[in-house]
Order: sequence, then C-alpha cells, then structure tokens
Amino acid sequence: MSIYTALRAGVSGLTANSSALAVISDNIANVNTVGYKRSGVDFSALVNAQNSATTYNAGGVLPLTRQQISLQGSLEQSRSTTDLAISGDGFFIVSTNNQQLSNGGSVLFTRAGSFTIDAQGYMVNAQGLFLQGWPVNSDGSVVSSPTSLSAIEPVNISGVGGLAEPTENIGINANLTSGQTSYAGAQGVYDPGDMATGTVTPHFESSLEVYDSLGEPRSIAFGFLKTAPNTWQVEAYARPNTNITGGGANGGLLASGTLTFNTDGTVAGVSGTIASAFTIPWASSTGAAAQPVTLDLNTGMTQFANTYGVTSVTADGVPPGDLVGLVLEGDGMLTAQFSNGRARALYQIPLATFLNPNGLKADQGGAFRTTLESGLYNINASNAGGAGRIVSGALEASNVDLAAEFTNLITTQRAYSASSRIITTADQMLEELLQIKR
Repeated sequence: MSIYTALRAGVSGLTANSSALAVISDNIANVNTVGYKRSGVDFSALVNAQNSATTYNAGGVLPLTRQQISLQGSLEQSRSTTDLAISGDGFFIVSTNNQQLSNGGSVLFTRAGSFTIDAQGYMVNAQGLFLQGWPVNSDGSVVSSPTSLSAIEPVNISGVGGLAEPTENIGINANLTSGQTSYAGAQGVYDPGDMATGTVTPHFESSLEVYDSLGEPRSIAFGFLKTAPNTWQVEAYARPNTNITGGGANGGLLASGTLTFNTDGTVAGVSGTIASAFTIPWASSTGAAAQPVTLDLNTGMTQFANTYGVTSVTADGVPPGDLVGLVLEGDGMLTAQFSNGRARALYQIPLATFLNPNGLKADQGGAFRTTLESGLYNINASNAGGAGRIVSGALEASNVDLAAEFTNLITTQRAYSASSRIITTADQMLEELLQIKR
C-alpha cells in the first residue's frame, strides 16, 4: 500500500537527516581542531519498482557520508618551530608507537602537525602520534627508499649531543716588508726548525687559534724569515711545544718551507712540507687525534714596501656547542642548531601522497588509514614528486566553514521536521482507513 511506503519513506528521511545532523555536529565541534577534515552527507534517492502506472510506492532516501580530506585548511602562524604544516598535497607519516615501521610499527597518515619533543626525545603531535622521517648520515646523505617504509624511523633527537669541529683549513692574508734585510746567520746557512726552537728569531711572526678533534682551542704560530731577495723561509710550530708529540726536541715544529714572490709583490710559489697538508701530532696526554691541516699561503700573501701587517687570519673549526634548537628547512630537512653557530641535518621528513585522498579512512587522533578507494601511497621529499611543501612554525587549521555548517544545520532541521510530518500525516490517513468499518 502506498501509505505504508510513504510511512517508511518518512522514517528513512528521519534517519538520513539524523545522520546529517551528527556529521554537522562533528564538524562544528572540530572547528578549531588542527588538521581536521570536514565531512558532508550526500542524499541518494531509494527507488521502488512501480507495479502500476496508476499507483506509486515511495522509496525514501539513503545518506552517504563523504569526507573532504583533499580540501586544505588555512595555514596559521605558530611560535613553535616544531609545529609543521603542509602547503599542498601530502600527509605526514606517523605511527601509534615509537617502533620502526619495519619492526611492527602501525603506519598512519595525518595533516595535524602540532609536534613537540617528548621526554624520550621523540617528535609527537598533540594526538600522541610519532612523526616518521628518513635519517641523515653524518656526511649529509639521506637514507631514503621511495618505494617502501623500510628506511623510515621515528624522529628522535635524544642522541644529539654537542658538536665540535676540528680545524682543517688555515689561510693567512699578510704583507711581508720587501725592504727587510735578509738573514745572515752562521755561514749564511738556515736550518729548518731554527725559528721553532728559538735559535733564530723570525722577522715576522703571527699566531692563531685552532681547535683539535675534541674542540679544545690550541695555539699555532707561523714564522717568516727573509733569506734572500723575494725569498722567505716559513715555519709552522705549536705553542707551547709540549702539546705535540716530540715537541720538546724540535721546538714544536709542524712544517716548514720556502715562500717566493714575483717582482710585482705577488706570490710566485710555495715549496716544502708547508705547501701541502701537514699533520699536527697532538700529544697523547691531550686526548686529541692527529689532525691534518692545510695552509693557504698563495691567496692572500704579498711582499710590498709597506710595513708588515696581517690583514686577516682564517681558520675553520669550532669549539663544542650544545643543542639550542631545531629548524625545518624548505626541503623537509630537520636541522639541529648548536650554540657554536653550527648546524647539522638529522632527518628529512617525507610526505605521502594518494591518488584519492578522500578515500582514506578516518582513524584515531585525526589520522587516516589507507583503503582500496584511496589507492597506494607514494613517498616523496617535501616539494617533490607532487608532494606539497612543509612549512615550519605554522599549523593547518580545520577546513570547516562555520557559516556553511550553520546553514546546513537549519536546512537539516527543516528536512527532519518535514519527514516527521510525513509520518504523522500517513498515521492520520491510516487512522481514517481503520474507521471505515465503524
């Protein structure tokens, strides 16, 4: 009977609009949830087979929930550098525990990037999910595998200690006075090491500070002695000489050689052991390793009629520094910053993309799981292979439009009321039918 089908259609209308109300309520409740993706309800008509052209059997309506995961929310500035947002496509790869994904970790995908460092050094978002990344080797190379999750591990900075860099390169920019009288020792003979031992006083001397493998500052001196026109003997020696193995015997001599100049005051050449990399054999008592150092005398040395003067002395290497912060670069490199001004890449944060992100299944903490509808994921670095760009110091807001939700709330309420009218009207018609026999 058509009245009964109308009654059931009214019930389906109540059920469908109740589901719509639940979805709208969830959207409104999560209007301030970071990375939340709104859902909507599409109504699909249920059609009954019609057995007669003169009667009609109502079918009703079926609610179909649809997620709008691909719709990006606005990016809002944050004061924390570990807050991350994605501008464009992609999801952070996270896990419910701190196990490596290849060892039983449960993989999830999220846009909620409110990450902080927990007590164990892991990067965890506000929902308790562990961020995953590619570890970076000490030489700066990334351990990555774009086709699987085997190389990805939970991001952990607990093992990041202080950072010190030994000196490897030294450069001296100085002018040696061209009018300096040449050295005239016994028989005019100069023996390498005479300046280091103090047997001969150098015409000019310059000292600089270097750092050994432990980050300890050490002093090295360079002596210059003119032995002939346009010709200078150069020695490098440690001060004090007891800092190096056997330093007492040769005055701490590290390297020696000859520096020659052209008639226009520019460097003609450098010869001897000082012309190439030499090794500083730190004494075993210092605890430092033997240290190779390269001295550049070709670039900044001159011989003019001016007085002796050092324009600059450059030496790389830094003293020990403590971890003071984390910075995420545009390519997804999570970089540790140290108090000595140095930085070191720790992880590269990958992003997962899907052909149909709206087909993902919602999971705990605003994260998602893969489904047959979503398709398989592709893993790429930030801003590569179709993945979006990771933005540090920002969060993605919910993509809920509050004005639209309240409008939907009103129309859903009216539709629910109208469906209830169908039921009361059909009930009254059935009551009239039952009273026919009276």
